Amino acid sequence: MQGTAQQCEGLPELRSMPLSEALEQLYQANGYVSIWQQEERLQSLQEELLELATDGLEPREYALAFAEEPEDVCAELRMTATYLQALEHLSRGRLDPEDHEPMWHPEDYPPPARPSVAELGTQGLADMSRAFDHARPTLPQYVELRRAYRQMDRESVTFTPFPEGPSIKAGADDPRLPQLAQRLMLEGFLPREDLSAGPLTDPIVPFTQPVRAQPLIYDSQLQQAVRAFQVAHGLQGDGIVGRQTVAAMNVTPQERLLQILINLERLRWLEARRDDHVLLVNSAGSTAVVLQGNDVHWASRVQSGTADRATPLMVSRINRVTLNPSWTIPPTILRQDKLPAIRSNPAYFAERDLQVLDFEGNRLNPADIDWEDPQGVMLRQPPGPENPLGAMVFRFENPFAVFLHDTPSQSLFDRAARNVSSGCVRVEQATELADYLFNSLDASEREKITELQATGETHEVQVKNGPQVILAYWTVQVMEDGSLRYLPDPYAMDEALGKAFIAAIQED
Repeated sequence: MQGTAQQCEGLPELRSMPLSEALEQLYQANGYVSIWQQEERLQSLQEELLELATDGLEPREYALAFAEEPEDVCAELRMTATYLQALEHLSRGRLDPEDHEPMWHPEDYPPPARPSVAELGTQGLADMSRAFDHARPTLPQYVELRRAYRQMDRESVTFTPFPEGPSIKAGADDPRLPQLAQRLMLEGFLPREDLSAGPLTDPIVPFTQPVRAQPLIYDSQLQQAVRAFQVAHGLQGDGIVGRQTVAAMNVTPQERLLQILINLERLRWLEARRDDHVLLVNSAGSTAVVLQGNDVHWASRVQSGTADRATPLMVSRINRVTLNPSWTIPPTILRQDKLPAIRSNPAYFAERDLQVLDFEGNRLNPADIDWEDPQGVMLRQPPGPENPLGAMVFRFENPFAVFLHDTPSQSLFDRAARNVSSGCVRVEQATELADYLFNSLDASEREKITELQATGETHEVQVKNGPQVILAYWTVQVMEDGSLRYLPDPYAMDEALGKAFIAAIQED
């Protein structure tokens, strides 16, 4: 079978395993006879390929290989290879993540236990729908986003941009208010009867045309609808129609559909990477969750890296917790943030609990350092209530000096957009996460940890069999009520992935 496959032209390749090896396993399981002579099996496959449209994949990409009856061995193998490729795309992504949004992981990090494409394909010999069901991700976000995508109205609609202008605030009589009300009504954020100033004209009238004889006032009803729109688009729900709100309104329906498609793709990548026990961080939405299987065991808001100090994409495993951590200021923060502040404020160190150390850990006098060109020094803040790392740090192997940690900056969790850190992930529910990680310890061990915490001194607590941690990125979130929240794209990653996804589909 391997030699025959090598002689055939135009066979699609697999990323996850050699195609010849997958074909050998599949045909061995089928007794080395044709797979597609059974009409019922072929019909079932065609139905499953059509169903891939609900996953944001393009059925025609795979269906072309099955347009004709297999008349020779190469045609048979082309059909089988395409079948395996469809299973691979569904289970591992249409695109190779390493070419687009690679994730760092330790060199010796074992891949998660997943059925191979050949194993999935073999399941289809007995039950085609079972093979595709097992290939399809079960990650809750994927399941819910796919459901929402299936239910979306994908009819082509006329879209006219909402005009830019001054921010619209409470009590304003801005001439764009009729267009604003109409737009909110069309998207379901404003029922027609909520317009206290009277009815609008027919909603199919373009936004550039007048839709009312009398202007609206930006009253509480319109503001409430705007707040709902803002929350649904990851914006601060302040009711002010400013630059960011207008920009969100001017994302076309086609662009929103593509946003869903690429995030289904990201979640397929994520499913292929995750273990059964995983702490999953979404840096775009600044949220975190611990899953065992598909069950949520802990969830929290977090603060992620800024656009110019992005939280890296990575896979690792939590191995210890630092209690009462000190904070050694990383070189980037020292160079870009601290040194300018030190140079501009002679009393900088007198006002702060900050130590100056050499690389051996010896205390130095700040007054003896040339802060215009400091050499061989580092800054460290000892444990305490003002320490930026808070009461604990959750550590895992990585080359970026990145970790999850508690923080005294609790007020920032109330922001809709929480990309405010220097790359690390600040955790709102840090104590609850520590309780979860220590839950497997016996009562005496947990009591000892409490005593160590109370000393105020730094201690390391090892975590055995800690969860996998994945720092990931997706920009559409399905909320608990099933509604979609379109998140801003803080690291500007959507456009490139969208172009690559569309190009891959059109190429075939």
